[in-house]
Amino acid sequence: MGFFDELGKKISGASQEVVQKGKEMADTAKFNSMIHDEERKISAVYGKIGKKYFEDFQNAPTEGFKDFVDEIHAAQAKIAEIQEKLKALKADVTEKVENVAEKAKDAASSTVEQVVEDAKSVGTEGAAKVEEAAAKVEDAASDAADALSKE
Repeated sequence: MGFFDELGKKISGASQEVVQKGKEMADTAKFNSMIHDEERKISAVYGKIGKKYFEDFQNAPTEGFKDFVDEIHAAQAKIAEIQEKLKALKADVTEKVENVAEKAKDAASSTVEQVVEDAKSVGTEGAAKVEEAAAKVEDAASDAADALSKE
């Protein structure tokens, strides 16, 4: 029985060691996460400090900050340039859309006018045919009346 007792003790000791290592790893991950959170807070504050410094001293930066301020001014100028290009592009697209809409409106109007002209033409042709038919009916009626009066 000594063998199994010894084996049980070894397994128990190993499992406790695994549990302990797992707990240590979890604690390590937790502490690393807490450190990372604090580092992000610091980075955010650095950003706020830089923004505040730029706002306060952009026209007269102290030695060592001029290059950074110049980089920001260059980026702002580039943004303004891109915004102007975007504005021009939007205006161009708007103009093109309006031109296409006007052409479509003109085409629709032209089509409607053509349909009206065609309808008038059909109406005029139809009226002429009706008048012809009426004249033939009138002639036929007159011929029939003459034939009846001769009898």
